Amino acid sequence: MFGLRVFFRTMCKESTKENMSVLEAIRFFAPRLEADHLKVQRWLTKNPALLQLDKTELDKKLTYLKYVYISPEEIFEHPNILCNHLVTLENRTTILRECGLVESLNLTALVNYIRLIRKNIDLLKRHRLIPQDLNMYEQFQRQFECTVEPKVRWDEQTLLQDLRIAFFNAFLAKRLDMTETELAKLWKSYSKIKHKSFGHTQRVVDILQYEYKFSREKLIANLYLLHSDPENLLRLPAEVPAIGGLTMREVAMKHPKVLMVNYESVVKVMAILKELNIPEGELLKCMTVLTLSPLTVADRLERLKNVKEFEVLTKHPRVLKLIQYQTKATIRLEYLQQLKVRCASLDVLSSHSQNFERYVREGCDRTKGRDTAHFLKYIFGDRADAALQKIRRHPNWFHVPIAQMQDTFEALLKLKYSREDILDNVHILLYPLNRIEEKLSALIDDRKVQDELGVEIYRASKMQLLALALYLIELEFHFTGDGVWPEQQIQQSDSGSSITIELPNSLSTEYKFGKKPAIAPGSS
Repeated sequence: MFGLRVFFRTMCKESTKENMSVLEAIRFFAPRLEADHLKVQRWLTKNPALLQLDKTELDKKLTYLKYVYISPEEIFEHPNILCNHLVTLENRTTILRECGLVESLNLTALVNYIRLIRKNIDLLKRHRLIPQDLNMYEQFQRQFECTVEPKVRWDEQTLLQDLRIAFFNAFLAKRLDMTETELAKLWKSYSKIKHKSFGHTQRVVDILQYEYKFSREKLIANLYLLHSDPENLLRLPAEVPAIGGLTMREVAMKHPKVLMVNYESVVKVMAILKELNIPEGELLKCMTVLTLSPLTVADRLERLKNVKEFEVLTKHPRVLKLIQYQTKATIRLEYLQQLKVRCASLDVLSSHSQNFERYVREGCDRTKGRDTAHFLKYIFGDRADAALQKIRRHPNWFHVPIAQMQDTFEALLKLKYSREDILDNVHILLYPLNRIEEKLSALIDDRKVQDELGVEIYRASKMQLLALALYLIELEFHFTGDGVWPEQQIQQSDSGSSITIELPNSLSTEYKFGKKPAIAPGSS
């Protein structure tokens, strides 16, 4: 249920951003439908869903419907047609024309496309939707650039859809040398291809083979690409010439699914990631992010900033994994917090189910060196490698979450300590902020501490104050490094230390997949 709530909340948020007010909608529709404002207002009152549609897409749909001679009155009668995607409208129009519906092609035919395509040829002729003397077999043959002759027995009682599928099979068998087994897999997995026009299908195959240089084997391994939009396939390399040093054609060869994404969406998502200084090379490792809408990506990034453990990872080059798997990562983080695990890395939060389950069962609360390295790179730049080498000398450095390190770093900056001061005493980042503040206060206010140390504090620099605070913390813990543990956490200081975990029965089937387990009846 948590995943569904997030999904619907995201969808509603996206819709809200695109919603028109009634007044805006009246001003938008009135000139395009050649109607007065009062008529449009009454129409919108009966059809409020139209207010949620994107104006740019609406304009394209209305322009297209006008192009195929659909009158404004027909649109007033069938407003739901505007809820269809433009590609769907284009496909339905083209398919009906391929089937011989020319004079009878109107908005009613488009609205009833599914019903019409499932009727037999004789019925369509009796209702005068297609000419009486039309030979449907020859009509379909004329739609192909190559000779297509399916070996099928047909007559006037044959369903239009069945005959179309026979032509699809014959075309694919001839053009891609597909076997009966391969064709059977196609219809089992991608049956909606039957709602693509013959012209559309031929053009997609041409573009993939000649523009993108897909081999027969590559095409058959990715037959979902037959659903792609040919215009988008052509525009994509022009609008996005390269990603991370690879041309779009090279990217498509490695990640064919990107060809299913609208080029405008790809451009917008890449612009968002560029603002975050995320290298395009990282995008090549997580191309699924491009299949998300720009609004979804922006929304997920905004929500990352509201969770401390995630916010610190937004500087990580592989933050794209958190964007892609945000719902799963959020639930896993909540679960690990219940187990008192503080050091979950980005890889653990977004990894495969088996990796996450193994991490939990091993019970070792430790961070990943890569996460710490990226954090130090963010705050110290070119000096990060030296900082990491110093950090690693501490026996318990890998048990300190980077979210805690960031809190300590930001607090020290507010206390007017410079990055150089902190870098020179980089181990200070490993300690809880309350201990650091306690020792700094003691150094300044406690005369006894000053006497014991034998220093004149007023002469000490900021860098020296941090060094003294670090010394006092370690002195309290006999220089074992155990000062990194929070007060409430009792834990051994050796590298093999582990957390005591009581694993729920639901772990193997629920949490590892990024879902909350169902609450048993009667449980609190």
